[in-house]
Amino acid sequence: MKRTLARLACLLIVAALTLSGCNLIGTDRIMELDQMMAAAKEKFSGVIATYEGGEITQEDVMANFASQYTYMNQFYSQYYGTGITADMLASIEQDVALNAVQNVAVARQMEARGLSLDEAKLAEVQQEADEIYQQAYDSFYASAEGNTEEIKAKQTEYDMYTQGYTREAFYNITLANHQREMIEEAVKGEITEVTDEQLQAAFDQKVASDQESYTNSPSLVGSMMTSDTSTVYWMPEGYRTVKHILVVPEADVLSAVTDARTALSEGQAALDALKKELEAASGEGAEDTAAETAEAAEPARSAEEIQADIDKAEADLKELQAAVDKAEADCLASVQDKIDEIYAKLADGADFEALIEEYGEDPGMKNEPTKTRGYYVCAESANWDKNFTAGAMALEKVGDVSEKPVISGSGIHIIRYESDVTPGAVSLDDVREKLTQETLEDMKSEHFATEMDGWVAELKPEYHLDAFKLN
Repeated sequence: MKRTLARLACLLIVAALTLSGCNLIGTDRIMELDQMMAAAKEKFSGVIATYEGGEITQEDVMANFASQYTYMNQFYSQYYGTGITADMLASIEQDVALNAVQNVAVARQMEARGLSLDEAKLAEVQQEADEIYQQAYDSFYASAEGNTEEIKAKQTEYDMYTQGYTREAFYNITLANHQREMIEEAVKGEITEVTDEQLQAAFDQKVASDQESYTNSPSLVGSMMTSDTSTVYWMPEGYRTVKHILVVPEADVLSAVTDARTALSEGQAALDALKKELEAASGEGAEDTAAETAEAAEPARSAEEIQADIDKAEADLKELQAAVDKAEADCLASVQDKIDEIYAKLADGADFEALIEEYGEDPGMKNEPTKTRGYYVCAESANWDKNFTAGAMALEKVGDVSEKPVISGSGIHIIRYESDVTPGAVSLDDVREKLTQETLEDMKSEHFATEMDGWVAELKPEYHLDAFKLN
């Protein structure tokens, strides 16, 4: 009996120790997190900027910093395979410090101008900030480690704090954004009109900019003119506008054409390479091919061997061309009835625009701005299928329509030559309304930026970015 009681006592003691041990582990983790939080607050207490009447600490800007850092890191990792560099890091630090000073400047200007957010707007700010905070909290809590709710809550608060995500931070950011919107609207409202001189100066600047861009890359105009938000102020030589009726065959029929054309292109490239190799082996064009020969992995071949390959490649090319011809014929035959119907209506004098609406399958011909202006095409156009470009440029005069359908990777086109595009600067009157609005908006933005710079300068800020501590 004593032995049984002793054994039970031992079991109770072990159980008690186990339970107390768990409590101690939990208590220790909470204490550890409290210590970590205190250390983080100490680290973020460094003053990164001062101004007349106040200072800005790292804690004040951490939420903004974390947001910019995360965005840039993801962007450069995804598109360039790199991370944040030291220069990028310094730029982010400078930006968030300046932004914080600007927020102070805005708040002071709000007071100086007698502007303020009313109670309803402040309530909206609070609600918006609370919602942002709660969304962040829920996200962090879901991934927080801990075997009790208390530990997970502590872990969540710590993890969020290290990113600058606090209720106060979200409120201050939301408030600053609304204040900036209010004062920006007021300041921009001070600029109300564009003078003729200002409009002409803006026009001249855009013409000069476009001339520089499109002289070097005339093909860019074609893609710019498909947008209803872009305006071209200077046109290079050689552009025309076209419209087309697009008929789209079944996908497999059309892809057979694309595949055959790709094989033909690859075969031609292989033949061209062999001819260059023959020139090098024969001592012709040695200067042009010296580097290629030096880099060749295989030993030099005789001219006879190369010629034999050329003969075979030329024979193959004939077969590849025959395959293209067949694929194109099959493609056209698959929609021949519709094509014949369109050409018959054209011969009877049907309106081309009406036929686009009836038969056309290109949304660009039914949506503005290309519905009205058509597509801009030149010999160097790179934004269109080369077969479409060739078909458009083959038309001799305005009003001509493709005698034979043109097959591209998009389908079968019947193209009409709409107009010649006058090269050089466009007429100011043609762009006056849009340019006036753009110039007015630019002037408003420049005015606000100038005012902001002045407000910041009045604060006489000094930056201490070496106080940033991230590790």
